Amino acid sequence: MKIKILLLLLFIVSSAKAQVTEKITIPNGVVYNYADDKINEKAKKLLTESLKNMTNDDLLGDNLIIGPTLWKRFKNLESLKSIPDSVIFHIDDMEIEGKMSKNLKDSKKIWDEVKKEVYGKFQIRKANEDELKYYWSTISFDIEEPLFVLQTENHLYILNSLKKSMKLFWLDEIPNKNAYHNPIDNGTYKTNGTFKTYQNGNEVYITDKGNKETKLEKVILLSSDPELQANSSVEDMKSVMEKTNKIFESLFKNSKNEGKVMVQFELGEKKNEIQFAVKDDLDLEIMKEFEKQVNKEKYPNSKKGTVKFQLIYKVNSYNDTE
Repeated sequence: MKIKILLLLLFIVSSAKAQVTEKITIPNGVVYNYADDKINEKAKKLLTESLKNMTNDDLLGDNLIIGPTLWKRFKNLESLKSIPDSVIFHIDDMEIEGKMSKNLKDSKKIWDEVKKEVYGKFQIRKANEDELKYYWSTISFDIEEPLFVLQTENHLYILNSLKKSMKLFWLDEIPNKNAYHNPIDNGTYKTNGTFKTYQNGNEVYITDKGNKETKLEKVILLSSDPELQANSSVEDMKSVMEKTNKIFESLFKNSKNEGKVMVQFELGEKKNEIQFAVKDDLDLEIMKEFEKQVNKEKYPNSKKGTVKFQLIYKVNSYNDTE
């Protein structure tokens, strides 16, 4: 099942027809849009220059997502613990954690950790069929070149850049192929001498409960990807989140109580509906003011049908792990 997550909409880019020379094998069901060789070579050059020069970060922008496989390995690095925004990927009944930077400083922190691992010889190439299958399973948008695999002696990184700006927006690691070998009858797979739990052929990641914090915990989409793309825009969705986040942070940042806040938006063509819910020992006086200020804001309407999503905030609480 395709991942459905709001923040990924920030990176959807339009297709462009171009003359290409290098073709690759595209798995069945995967939507893959080629870019002109000149565009790919430019992106490849930016990537190579950045890897060879620790001070060159021309390929980075404010927004950068770390996919689930790489974040599972990077999540305990001290240099990245200060990055505030986690991304929860909802795949079937699983919750898989990733990370997202929303400023250039944090994007550089992430990229610097990759650079530390890339030493000696490396190869930058297009993805093969298996690698595309993995990437396709973790995104909710069509694949657009420039897309490369950075191959080193110990790692296979997948990197996707925006065609227009050449900025890197997605960074992940291809899972070790050994993780898909030797199926056992009881539903586990043997991996390098240890056992890991798998579901429907995919490793089940345990969502870390994180730190006790007051911030946006996750975004849950209640509309399908086609509905979102047809009835809303990147700018509109970002506007709703930024306004709500600003109100939440101003009111709850000093709260001593513990709990969760759910805000459900239903953006309609003519009218918007907002619902609220609380959990645990939340300060209801602050919640009353929060509800008042959120309702007072003006939010964009949808283009045609309704668009529904939830923002889940934690107040002095851990992440939900169920």
